[in-house]
Amino acid sequence: MTGTMHVADHQGDTTHTWDTADPRTVQEIEELFREAQATGRLVYRQTRAGSGEQVRLASWNPAEDTELFVAPRLAGG
Repeated sequence: MTGTMHVADHQGDTTHTWDTADPRTVQEIEELFREAQATGRLVYRQTRAGSGEQVRLASWNPAEDTELFVAPRLAGG
């Protein structure tokens, strides 16, 4: 099974994929996940109900949470 991480950044929407059976690609996504968290971006997963919820690397399951979205923090004004 494959997973997809969509990263919204200054370049637009960059898509990264991983194969749940390939530890190397899972590790690459974990590194992107760490980088996103370190720079203050938020990572969301889609729930079964069709909505989204924030997820952290510690609670992420790469075999189950196969659709991730990374977005910058937004501040109201």
